[in-house]
Amino acid sequence: RQCVFAMGTSEPKNSKFTQQELPAWRPTLTPAWTCFILFAVGCIFVPIGAACVAANLNVVEVSARYDNQADCSTGFFPTLAEKANRASTLGVGTSCVVSLTIPKTMKAPVFVYYELKNFYQNHRRFVKSRSDEQLFGEDVSSDFCDPQQYRVDPNGTKLEISPCGLMAWSFFNDSYAVSRVDSVSGVEQPVAVDETGIAWPSDVAYKFGDVTPANHNDDVATRGGGQINGTLKQDEHFIVWMRTAAMANFRKLWGKIGVDLAAGEVVKIAIDNRFNSYAYDGEKKVVLSTTSWLGGKNAFLGAAYLTLGALCFASAAVFAYFAMYPPRTLGDVAEFMNSRE
Repeated sequence: RQCVFAMGTSEPKNSKFTQQELPAWRPTLTPAWTCFILFAVGCIFVPIGAACVAANLNVVEVSARYDNQADCSTGFFPTLAEKANRASTLGVGTSCVVSLTIPKTMKAPVFVYYELKNFYQNHRRFVKSRSDEQLFGEDVSSDFCDPQQYRVDPNGTKLEISPCGLMAWSFFNDSYAVSRVDSVSGVEQPVAVDETGIAWPSDVAYKFGDVTPANHNDDVATRGGGQINGTLKQDEHFIVWMRTAAMANFRKLWGKIGVDLAAGEVVKIAIDNRFNSYAYDGEKKVVLSTTSWLGGKNAFLGAAYLTLGALCFASAAVFAYFAMYPPRTLGDVAEFMNSRE
């Protein structure tokens, strides 16, 4: 059967664009050009990597693990039964002091972080167990907060938890008091730690409202972490905690020190150890760190750029060898094997 189309009905316009007749540039990646491109990329990556490494070396950081300190771990579980269950009923915690020796002069601001290991804040059920509507002051429209959406009081009344969910329930509640030891007199002088301005401004402005907590971690038997000071918008420690960490080992900003710390100076940190990291075989650290234009201490970015730059140089050398030893005429069909011979 023959199909006949009327001329002009389905035929595209007779233009260079529709007829695919536009001029085109089809570069041929010869060994010489490939060598040049790889060498140019290497020349770009290596200086960037060197700059990243230099910035990382300028960051001064000192840390100490404290959950395994004798004063912190002893008595965290008041009874043998609680120790066996790894659950502290009262949750009052313990107190201990760690000493940090400043390796190099730390210019203000010096940031105070807490670091947790083996805490899977990125677990799917943990991440989903929150209500962003409730955090902003709106009504809860789903049951995402389960199993921390309601609690039952001794009279059997079902009470809504605000803020609800596992993330809010496990709010990190250790606290730190920093002091510096005078090198001459040996007297400890308290160091002020600014606990404001630690959360993302966008989180404070758009994600948390002036919501007063209700029924949140006020039951001794079911308490997970700490309670919230003031409204949700006012407690920046809570806002920082609610920004989900991507990995199981992470650190979060706790405060800022506004004075310089001299090299060799001893800084003591008094810790109220309340957060139960023993239940999941975790670790806790307190970290003092400065920053650079790249942020905190992280050697990965510089190492990645240097490694890729070195690989580009090595690949350029390989292509240069094959371009010169032995050379061949580009497109010479005589160099190809002819299966008919």
